[in-house]
Amino acid sequence: MRTLLLLVVLASATMANGQRAVIHFAYGPFGTIGDAAYFVENGRIHQACGPFGSKGPCIYVFDDTQVFHSSDAIGSKGPGAFVAEGDKFYRCSGTFCSKGPCALFLEKQKVFRGEGAFCNKTDGAFVIDGNTVYLAEGPFCNKTEAILHVEGEVPMVALMAILAGL
Repeated sequence: MRTLLLLVVLASATMANGQRAVIHFAYGPFGTIGDAAYFVENGRIHQACGPFGSKGPCIYVFDDTQVFHSSDAIGSKGPGAFVAEGDKFYRCSGTFCSKGPCALFLEKQKVFRGEGAFCNKTDGAFVIDGNTVYLAEGPFCNKTEAILHVEGEVPMVALMAILAGL
């Protein structure tokens, strides 16, 4: 009886350990939800397939500030992809994620393209409005068409990696 109880507790603990978030494609000015695009769980970003999102291969592995390319479909850590420093998101390279040029600059809910080593803010790229991410244009980051809809809790470093990869 104790063995059965222990197995039930351990099984529920491992299921509760990884919270899954699904990121869907979104369309139009109102953010109509489309097929699943990405899965985010347990420090990994996976491709998703179909309307309900079958989990596909892992494309990124992340922690609090660094994002690495996945070296295989399971999610082994490969070379560096991005590193976050406050509200700035830089490209990085190598095993130790050596900081490179700026990719994105976050200013409240607006995401601007960044340029150079000092992350100079350029034109608007995206607007995060609640659970929906919109394309943006111009120096004032004016919201245009929806591209992604987030279901669940996604760490900002993971969302920025997805946006920088678009």
